[in-house]
Amino acid sequence: MPVPRIAICQIVYLRELDKALARAKESIRQAASRGADIVVFPEWFLGLNPVEVIPNRFTDTLSLMARELGLMIVTGSLRVLDNETIKKQQKGLVIDQDGTIVGTQTKMTFQPTERPWFEPGPGISAIHTRFGRLIILLGLDALDRALWDSARGFQPDIVVMATSPRNVAEQNELQDLAINHSLDIQGTVLVAPFLGRFSGQNYIGGAVIAHQGRLVSMAGEDPTLLMAEDPQAPLIQLGVSDISYYIPLASVPPGLKTFARRAKEPEAEKKILLDWGANMLSDPSYIGRQLLAAVQDNPRWLALAPGNPGQASQLQSLLDAGAAGTFLYPALSRHMPYDEDVLSLAPVINRFKRPVLIHTGPGPAPLRLERPLFWDEFLQEIHETPVIMVHSGVLSPFWDEVIMLAMRYPHVFLETSLISLELLQRTLNAIGSSRLIFGSGGAESHFLDEWQKLESLKPLLAAAEWIELAGQRAKGLFFDSPGSHGSHKLSVVRRQPG
Repeated sequence: MPVPRIAICQIVYLRELDKALARAKESIRQAASRGADIVVFPEWFLGLNPVEVIPNRFTDTLSLMARELGLMIVTGSLRVLDNETIKKQQKGLVIDQDGTIVGTQTKMTFQPTERPWFEPGPGISAIHTRFGRLIILLGLDALDRALWDSARGFQPDIVVMATSPRNVAEQNELQDLAINHSLDIQGTVLVAPFLGRFSGQNYIGGAVIAHQGRLVSMAGEDPTLLMAEDPQAPLIQLGVSDISYYIPLASVPPGLKTFARRAKEPEAEKKILLDWGANMLSDPSYIGRQLLAAVQDNPRWLALAPGNPGQASQLQSLLDAGAAGTFLYPALSRHMPYDEDVLSLAPVINRFKRPVLIHTGPGPAPLRLERPLFWDEFLQEIHETPVIMVHSGVLSPFWDEVIMLAMRYPHVFLETSLISLELLQRTLNAIGSSRLIFGSGGAESHFLDEWQKLESLKPLLAAAEWIELAGQRAKGLFFDSPGSHGSHKLSVVRRQPG
């Protein structure tokens, strides 16, 4: 079955029918110009259209566009008269690439102000398309648990939730619902909202494409065309792995449930989670377990285990539990990298051979503890394990020393965040791109700046080299490599939504 390229047209509600129809046609042409196979519209995308049986002149216009451009159109609700009962209903349509209306779905659940005017449909049905079974959930139907259970019973490949949030809390709820539902059906779930004022309410948008438990893309408050598998998606940068994503859990009181922060700006598709503060604790195991809990329901994320000096058994326990690697910052506990307590971690790291992230300063610790050069002996001890040196700064001798270590040890990689573009260019000349890995610096607010810096390197690299630097190298080390953590990751039980 082919994998479709999907466009969600998140548009502002227009009461004027002619303007709304012209806007819909333009959105379809824009989607087609970007290679869309499916174009999805929200509720009321044609405003308060006349109540007529279908097909009619409005659906005929959409059918003509589908046939002309060779794509499928999924509509939000249209006001219609049922062909058989002549009851007034709201229906969503699926129009195939040949212009044929291949299926409809009648809305079931109404707001109090709608109930006197519309008849509910008989139930949920699956519409068979060339991309598999498709289900439309209109408005409040998308939030009804019983209707979802009915929809799930059809084993759909694609579910369109044509519903619109009024505030950030509802927007977040829909995002979580889409991710969980897509994991539930092991398929694709779309949230197709509209924007603006309608029936006394203000709607804020927030289109979502989720696939098999993974947030593929999400739009903000602007009218945005959203494409699956599109590197220009407004939130998730597809194919990018961020190996320095920092979640500050160490300051959270024990027993308080914590979650990774919800991104509102561009971020990586895949992230490696850690908390440097755990390296200051006498017992970092609690933080390690919190990090593992944070990734349980998100296949895009992996957690690293804190490797604190003298605590090899705790590190082994977290790696056994499924941690994807280790993060080290012994300077926070006033240890030198060559101290025996730090070297005692090497046998555990060698046993698992999962990547190690090392903070190489300068940071809050005294500079004599932060010097990268002092990691030389430790790197000799773990010469078969990938090592990524992060946050090395822009000052000499720090960056000069990490370059020296990378030149000496082929298993050492350098993370790109928080250094100047000029210094990155010098590094490319010194050691090439194969030893660099993208990182955002660990904060969502940094991602866009770091991403733009990475884009500036494109003219200096072949296309394949740039793709490796942006995500494939980190993906291979953490997500794809059986030698790093793959067999252990399979043993981690992910909670099922319920």
